[in-house]
Amino acid sequence: YVAITNRDGCSEIIRHGLSYGKSDGMKDDGLEERVFKYHPGSQRLMTLFFVYQVKNMYDTIYWGDGIEFVLHHILAGTAAWGGLFPGCLHSYALFYFGFSEVSTAILCLLANFDPEFGVVGLEMVFPKTKMVLGALFVTSFIVCRLIMWPFWSYHCIKDIRAAIRSDSPRADGRRGYLRLILCCCIGLSLIQLVFVAMIVKVGREEVEKFMPVVEKWMNPV
Repeated sequence: YVAITNRDGCSEIIRHGLSYGKSDGMKDDGLEERVFKYHPGSQRLMTLFFVYQVKNMYDTIYWGDGIEFVLHHILAGTAAWGGLFPGCLHSYALFYFGFSEVSTAILCLLANFDPEFGVVGLEMVFPKTKMVLGALFVTSFIVCRLIMWPFWSYHCIKDIRAAIRSDSPRADGRRGYLRLILCCCIGLSLIQLVFVAMIVKVGREEVEKFMPVVEKWMNPV
């Protein structure tokens, strides 16, 4: 919601994407605005996201979710903190900490159907709801993390590298944070591939589990 209501902060990047890279945006003369301009909405979003990562880190360690999730929370939280203080890349923050998390919001709903960690018996009472949420999660993940993510990451990494090399006074004191965020961006991009493998594995198991239910719907007695 915060990202949507403050989407004007990344309108240049959105227009460039919708035009398939044919717009006049994303030029070098707009580098400082994309990298160093302060956006109140982005600042608020990164604050919420950082707190969310701290809570998720606690849950991940407590429930033993796995090292890949620990690394994800560390990298994501570090990137959010670097965007907050001393402050940079607010235009990109709206995607990474807002739009891309649409799939996470759906996953939180889907988690309630987990037979071990969710509400016991919920998947048996509402099997269709679980299937719909599962399909929405996979679709949103593909759109946000496999289609949109590479586009935003390409321009983000390009702008970070240009900002580090620039002689702008606003880059002073931020180059270290920019390098750190660059590493976080690359690391998070690689972790997406791990998540894809996990989704494919779980997806196959769920399809096999629900095939009898689908056949029952297709061939009612």
